[in-house]
Amino acid sequence: MTAQPQIKTHPTEVVHLPQTDSLLLRLAWWITQIGSPPVLGLAGILLVGFALGMGEIWAMLLLYASLALLLPFGFVLWLLRQGKVSDYNLTKREERFWPMVASMASALVGWVVLSQMQAPALLLALAATNLAQSVTYFLITLRWKVSIHSAVAAGLAVLGGAVAGGPIWALILTVPLIAWSRVVLRRHTLAQTIVGAAIGSFFLAIALAIYGV
Repeated sequence: MTAQPQIKTHPTEVVHLPQTDSLLLRLAWWITQIGSPPVLGLAGILLVGFALGMGEIWAMLLLYASLALLLPFGFVLWLLRQGKVSDYNLTKREERFWPMVASMASALVGWVVLSQMQAPALLLALAATNLAQSVTYFLITLRWKVSIHSAVAAGLAVLGGAVAGGPIWALILTVPLIAWSRVVLRRHTLAQTIVGAAIGSFFLAIALAIYGV
């Protein structure tokens, strides 16, 4: 039986390269790291920035990135250093509760702050999507586990197609690739990646329509 990659954690180390001889598993591990929610989330914020004109709204983007990404991810890293979670990808469902509560709170604050600042519709749509998805992930996680990796990848593909179109639609190819990596690493089932992708694409498409983007 093929050995799974061992993603070790330590109070002073966030993640290790998997110790395995399988090139396939190593490839899957790298794909899942590069396609992690914080990385793709940052890519989405930057995409919105370039679409709107980075120079005009850089302060809003920085503020939102801090609230939506930095604070929740920082909380997960703190939990990791405290030994309260096994890895920063939150592989174990039972370890996702408080990180998701933090994500919901940060997403709510981010959306409210941007609304008060009268942020551009596209940025508000992204913030609203993040809030709706955070609540949905939390409710599902009470009984099941959904792939947030797949959700964020699918959302990014929809966002890219909406604001840029053309070749950027190729981002949709990252969705099955990232889903494959999660399944190969046995972090999710195929069904969990499919549901995740459906959530990510659905909520972003709805938000874009509501905000008239």
